Amino acid sequence: MQSIDVISANLRLLRELRGRLGQLELAEQVGVSRRTIARLEGGEVADPGVGLARRLAEVLGVTLSMLTEAPLRPMTLPLPKKLCDRLSGPDGARLLEKMVRAAD
Repeated sequence: MQSIDVISANLRLLRELRGRLGQLELAEQVGVSRRTIARLEGGEVADPGVGLARRLAEVLGVTLSMLTEAPLRPMTLPLPKKLCDRLSGPDGARLLEKMVRAAD
């Protein structure tokens, strides 16, 4: 699967997981047009650039590699409150990536 296909699939999923974040709201938060987000989700942008991909990952609460390297799939797990709090914090995306890499 090509990187743009992964980004396309992951953007839609991550927007849904972020409380049904709309394309327009995401676009405003990262500083692009809603059309740009729609084109990214449609796989119409060959290379979004590292800067935009990094901003998207930050707003969506994941690391750049989680957004771009492999398709994501939602899953619900019961976790201790303390861990949930850490995952929701400012370093949550990096902690989650470490957990994912450790499981590989």
